[in-house]
Amino acid sequence: MTFFVQGLSIHEQMPFGRVFKKSAVKETDAVDAIHGLDETEHRNDPVKHGQQHDAAQAYQSIKHVPRIPNVVLAEHIMISPVVTLDPQATTSNALTLFRSSQLRHLPVVSSTGELIGIVSERDVLRHLAGITESYQQLAEAHKVKRVTDVMQSPVLTASGDTDVRYVARLFVEQRIGALPIVTEGVIAGIITRSDVLKAVMRHFVLELWV
Repeated sequence: MTFFVQGLSIHEQMPFGRVFKKSAVKETDAVDAIHGLDETEHRNDPVKHGQQHDAAQAYQSIKHVPRIPNVVLAEHIMISPVVTLDPQATTSNALTLFRSSQLRHLPVVSSTGELIGIVSERDVLRHLAGITESYQQLAEAHKVKRVTDVMQSPVLTASGDTDVRYVARLFVEQRIGALPIVTEGVIAGIITRSDVLKAVMRHFVLELWV
């Protein structure tokens, strides 16, 4: 499980502590015993001694039951192949693709497949806000504006072996809507908030607490 910051000339690994917020839960202080247990009393009581023996046996049997971890990884739920934009694409191209694909986030990748940024529908619309309400007029007025002018870069990314629970936590803490999944700097997939929700519905035993 690895996180990266990736952009036009950046591909750096992010320390885990810089990606997530520190836990707000404080460690509990030690508590002194008010009344100690009388072990002699329990040993002399055959009923209680028998119950302790049964409990110990049950505990040992549970300890040796093989546990199957319910771990869902990013590569299990990511969307792949990914619909992407070329760095030379215009905001007009992006708006058209947003409308036709019903996507909300489009990674911008180089000719070699390396991720250099990501643009959202909100980024484009925010850039074009206040000019006109007509989509066609917006497209005509800004057809030469490149997506590299409005994309977010560098981008926080993750490796395919990242636990989905950490992806969910990342969406909440960093307030992002999509997380590109990369392999050696090349985009392999993308995960959105809706993908995480679908994973929770499919894998209902998934615990989203990390």
